[in-house]
Amino acid sequence: MLPVNSKSLFAFICGQMEKLDKKEIDVQEAQAQSNLMKQANNILAYELKRADTQMKLSLHNKQYSENIQLREIESRGFDDTTNLR
Repeated sequence: MLPVNSKSLFAFICGQMEKLDKKEIDVQEAQAQSNLMKQANNILAYELKRADTQMKLSLHNKQYSENIQLREIESRGFDDTTNLR
Protein backbone atom coordinates (compact mmCIF):
# COMPACT_ATOMS: atom_id res chain seq x y z
CA MET A 1 0.00 0.00 0.00
CA LEU A 2 1.30 3.43 -0.92
CA PRO A 3 0.36 5.96 1.77
CA VAL A 4 -1.29 8.95 0.07
CA ASN A 5 -2.94 10.75 2.98
CA SER A 6 -2.93 10.75 6.77
CA LYS A 7 -5.45 7.93 7.02
CA SER A 8 -3.52 5.51 4.81
CA LEU A 9 -0.19 6.50 6.38
CA PHE A 10 -1.57 5.74 9.82
CA ALA A 11 -2.91 2.38 8.57
CA PHE A 12 0.53 1.55 7.14
CA ILE A 13 2.23 2.36 10.44
CA CYS A 14 -0.28 0.29 12.40
CA GLY A 15 0.41 -2.65 10.08
CA GLN A 16 4.13 -2.29 10.70
CA MET A 17 3.52 -2.23 14.47
CA GLU A 18 1.60 -5.49 14.13
CA LYS A 19 4.60 -7.05 12.35
CA LEU A 20 6.83 -5.86 15.19
CA ASP A 21 4.52 -7.40 17.75
CA LYS A 22 4.63 -10.73 15.91
CA LYS A 23 8.45 -10.52 15.74
CA GLU A 24 8.34 -10.47 11.94
CA ILE A 25 10.84 -7.57 11.90
CA ASP A 26 14.24 -7.14 13.60
CA VAL A 27 15.63 -4.55 16.04
CA GLN A 28 16.74 -2.13 13.33
CA GLU A 29 13.30 -2.19 11.82
CA ALA A 30 11.81 -1.69 15.29
CA GLN A 31 13.84 1.50 15.65
CA ALA A 32 12.54 2.64 12.30
CA GLN A 33 9.02 1.94 13.56
CA SER A 34 9.60 4.32 16.45
CA ASN A 35 10.52 7.06 14.00
CA LEU A 36 7.44 6.28 11.94
CA MET A 37 5.22 6.61 14.99
CA LYS A 38 6.70 10.03 15.66
CA GLN A 39 5.73 10.98 12.13
CA ALA A 40 2.24 9.56 12.64
CA ASN A 41 1.86 11.70 15.73
CA ASN A 42 2.97 14.75 13.74
CA ILE A 43 0.37 13.98 11.10
CA LEU A 44 -2.41 13.62 13.64
CA ALA A 45 -1.43 16.93 15.22
CA TYR A 46 -1.42 18.50 11.75
CA GLU A 47 -4.94 17.24 11.08
CA LEU A 48 -6.22 18.67 14.36
CA LYS A 49 -4.56 22.04 13.70
CA ARG A 50 -5.94 22.08 10.16
CA ALA A 51 -9.49 21.42 11.40
CA ASP A 52 -9.12 24.18 14.02
CA THR A 53 -7.81 26.59 11.38
CA GLN A 54 -10.70 25.75 9.04
CA MET A 55 -13.22 26.46 11.80
CA LYS A 56 -11.58 29.79 12.64
CA LEU A 57 -11.36 30.70 8.96
CA SER A 58 -15.04 29.89 8.48
CA LEU A 59 -15.96 32.22 11.36
CA HIS A 60 -13.67 34.92 9.97
CA ASN A 61 -15.18 34.64 6.50
CA LYS A 62 -18.69 34.88 7.92
CA GLN A 63 -17.86 37.83 10.16
CA TYR A 64 -16.02 39.85 7.50
CA SER A 65 -17.92 38.65 4.38
CA GLU A 66 -14.74 37.24 2.86
CA ASN A 67 -14.02 34.01 1.02
CA ILE A 68 -10.52 33.07 2.16
CA GLN A 69 -9.82 29.34 1.73
CA LEU A 70 -7.03 26.94 2.63
CA ARG A 71 -5.25 25.29 -0.28
CA GLU A 72 -5.58 21.50 -0.49
CA ILE A 73 -2.07 20.06 -0.37
CA GLU A 74 -2.76 16.35 0.05
CA SER A 75 -2.45 14.28 -3.11
CA ARG A 76 -5.77 12.56 -2.40
CA GLY A 77 -8.67 12.99 0.00
CA PHE A 78 -10.17 10.31 2.23
CA ASP A 79 -11.95 7.52 0.38
CA ASP A 80 -14.47 6.95 3.16
CA THR A 81 -14.65 8.52 6.58
CA THR A 82 -17.74 6.69 7.81
CA ASN A 83 -16.62 3.05 7.73
CA LEU A 84 -13.77 2.31 10.10
CA ARG A 85 -12.09 -1.04 9.70
